[in-house]
Amino acid sequence: MTSASPGSEFRARARAEAERYGPDPWVFVRELLQNARDAGATKVEFTCEARGGRWVLRCRDDGEGMTFAHARRYLFALYASSKESRRDQVGRFGVGFWSVLRFEPERIAIRSRARRPDPNSPDPEDRSGAWALELDGDLSTARRTTPPSLPGTEIELERAAVDEALERRVFDAAFQNARFLATRDDPERPLIVTVNGRKVNKPFALPAPSASFRRGRVRGVVALGEAARVELFSRGLRVRSAASLADFVVAGGRSTDNSRVHFTELPGRLAPQALLESDALELMLSRSDARDNKALRRLVDLAQRELEGLIARQLDAARPLPWWQRPWAGLRDLVRRSLAVRMFLAALLGAALAGGAAYAMWGDRVWTRFRSASGMSYGTGPIGHGETASANLPARYADLAARYRGPQVDVLTGAGAREPPLTFRPADLRLHFAALLFTRLGDTAEARAPEPRGDYVFTTCSEGQVCPEVELRLGAPAGPMRVPVPTGHRVVAGSAALVDADHPEGTPAALQVGADGEALLVLAAPSEATLVYRTAPAPADRPTRPASSGLLPPDVRREARALRGKSIAARVSALTRLTRELVAYSTAPEVAAQHRALAGEHFIARALEIGQGDCDVQNGLLTALLQEAGVESRLAIGFVGQDGRVNPWLHAWAEYRGQDGEWAVADASTGIALGTPGGPSEPGELDAAAETTDAPDAADTSAEPAPAASVDAQPEMAVGAGSLEHVGTGMSRQRALAPWGLAVGAAALFAVALFGLLRERTRRRVALDASGDLSRLLQGALQQPEVFQAVPAVFERPLVPTAAGGALSLSQAKRLAARGRLYRTRRRPPLAVDALAGDAAVLDEERPEARAVADALGATDLDLWDALLATAGETALLKAVSARLTASGEPWQVLASASLGTEELRSLDLAPLRLRKSPLRGRRVVVVGAQNPWLQDAAGVLAARPAAAVFAALDYLLDRLDLGPERTARLLREAAREAVHEAARGRPA
Repeated sequence: MTSASPGSEFRARARAEAERYGPDPWVFVRELLQNARDAGATKVEFTCEARGGRWVLRCRDDGEGMTFAHARRYLFALYASSKESRRDQVGRFGVGFWSVLRFEPERIAIRSRARRPDPNSPDPEDRSGAWALELDGDLSTARRTTPPSLPGTEIELERAAVDEALERRVFDAAFQNARFLATRDDPERPLIVTVNGRKVNKPFALPAPSASFRRGRVRGVVALGEAARVELFSRGLRVRSAASLADFVVAGGRSTDNSRVHFTELPGRLAPQALLESDALELMLSRSDARDNKALRRLVDLAQRELEGLIARQLDAARPLPWWQRPWAGLRDLVRRSLAVRMFLAALLGAALAGGAAYAMWGDRVWTRFRSASGMSYGTGPIGHGETASANLPARYADLAARYRGPQVDVLTGAGAREPPLTFRPADLRLHFAALLFTRLGDTAEARAPEPRGDYVFTTCSEGQVCPEVELRLGAPAGPMRVPVPTGHRVVAGSAALVDADHPEGTPAALQVGADGEALLVLAAPSEATLVYRTAPAPADRPTRPASSGLLPPDVRREARALRGKSIAARVSALTRLTRELVAYSTAPEVAAQHRALAGEHFIARALEIGQGDCDVQNGLLTALLQEAGVESRLAIGFVGQDGRVNPWLHAWAEYRGQDGEWAVADASTGIALGTPGGPSEPGELDAAAETTDAPDAADTSAEPAPAASVDAQPEMAVGAGSLEHVGTGMSRQRALAPWGLAVGAAALFAVALFGLLRERTRRRVALDASGDLSRLLQGALQQPEVFQAVPAVFERPLVPTAAGGALSLSQAKRLAARGRLYRTRRRPPLAVDALAGDAAVLDEERPEARAVADALGATDLDLWDALLATAGETALLKAVSARLTASGEPWQVLASASLGTEELRSLDLAPLRLRKSPLRGRRVVVVGAQNPWLQDAAGVLAARPAAAVFAALDYLLDRLDLGPERTARLLREAAREAVHEAARGRPA
């Protein structure tokens, strides 16, 4: 047995890596161009020869070249790249050159001369900077050849010819991937690429109607053309293509990283097109795709706004709105397109909300609050009816499941804050650490014990991400324990460790996943160690269909379901307001007493009956409303962190899956001053593990709990939530300064909005189509509505001309067509004139827009029907059939016409036309061929057996009208009965 040569082993590994560049074997053309660009070339020349059954392809650039030492180190090695430290380089992975193996070369020649040779090298070739090497296809043999005389690099590939189309294939690959390629040192200067002297380069533009734009490191062109196409570039090289912008960022979007793509053109219609380029994209290993990150999403959002603006300008130029509609339409479009304007309006709204909140809390005394005044300390409050709740968190953490007793209302004693068990860095983050999750609200009365379900899915901390470091002091028994993780985060792989006196450096901690996707730490023995770990924003699990809780009254359920057509953000906002309207925040003793009196009812039922509750009562209701509105959501119990530590009370909030698929926080309890008698204090009740070594607060009327020997033996304690500020004694000054905080916050919002307005500098150039014909645009929107879904103006503006002189929107036309009430006319015969007098929707076929929409939606042709009815007449048989249908409750008129042609019958309901002059008004007309053999046979027996003839004709008609089995059976029933009686008696019934 002989071992493989080193060359063949290297070739096998290099070919395997080359396969990762996608299915297109011509991807190496892009890689050669990329290497030339990274080498500082200003010109690349491809020479293609196909003769004598051989293909010879040469690629010559005038770049910096390379020494042989450089080639040994980087070119002839996998995974080694000299470009990793340079931001202006496209390739950084050290694999791309060997994509030439996809060409299946039988000979590879590499010739290079460096512009800056190494004069100190012991190798003569490196001192001169010129070298040349020729390899066989297996990379098993190599020989020296004559080096080039000019700086740069030349690659020559040779193989057996497949056909005579080498030049066409190379040009196609170069054109699709690098027609906008620019030089490394001057991004505004094109890198000239030729194939057998034919220039590949094109301007970064699209035909009119189009709009080019530039913003910082981003540029793009949006347009309307015959092929739906969107191409994404990085430094002039294409990295992805798709049919629409949404395909780049939507999960399951139909985009491709193929280096050569054919975009199907459909004459007669227009579709959105875009060319986008950004050097901030994070490229994948093959450089033929980009990660779906913030830079890509910002680029797609910008292009979407520019496309919408282009279409709006084209529509305004072709079909200007009436002057009284323009201000509102302009403001709506400006808000939709401009982030700065949205920020400014948000600042106005924020100021209004701040003023409203201040007035709601302090009424007419709001202005007096701007003066410093002493008052009750935060975290304190009156105690009534002997009910108290010690609100301290225990100094050490254990899983909360065994102690949670469901959403209830407790009275806060105002006990001083003790050292919380969880701290984090950086301290300036504001995080919601979820410790318990409830998806099914019927289970909130008793939290489930943590159940390991397998290995936890970790995440990584990417460059530029802020990944908090968490320390959690444990006082937990053996077994699984939930690890508090911020909403929208996951634990970073390899970061979890247990630190104690015996292991100050920490021992790795393996995590499991729980039933609700939470992180679980499984302890082999009771532990008082400190768990340290890092978290990072990470994609959420696969979404699930939200299920109704079944706990809401019918009227509330209907109000929530009515919002399903709105965006998720709009639903969350509306339902948060509705929650506050239905259940006001309160922890007053009398409210707590009311909730205890109704302890047998579900918390949602008693909350709606009482109309007041604390934060987990409110947010439990919010979760139920969101689920009813079709938003995936769950109730979270945990800690709110700020200033590097969690607040001394637990809090409850709702977690919902946003439009981007990530978990976010919605909180109906926020915006209320902390520690005030009406402010938030707790989410529910916990039999918490309290190590009460401090003296009880003077305001606490309950007895001091006895010390406990273990976690499970400690006395029960209700733990408050809703602590959205750091709560402690001696904070009355903060309460006095709260109005000032509202004013300063509103001013800050204005300043940020103004800064954004001044900073936004998108330079654009627009070229519109002067023809004014919108028919192709409308046809494109009807054929591919998903491509235009982000441009509502196409569907909402009245662009389809009617014969009455007005116009319909595409949405109106589609709804009418679905109900069979969209009509068309060109000659305006009497039937069309009568229909127009009845306000029917009749499109004017003289206009190309109306004709395109009528063809696409199948509008009923009134010209054809007018001619058909003019030649139609009634026979004795058809008159009897019409009478039978009318007797059965169907006002139909069946007629015969010799001009029907090869069709068996036509049917038209004239009732929606509201005809005034026609004797057929209000009836459905069915026209059959005068020479129809079925009806002729039935007419032949009409005199002898009229009932049988009517039944046969009616059965023939209904079978071809496709009315459904129930309606058909009802219409045939009486005719069949009469025919049977006629046959039984031998005479008419």
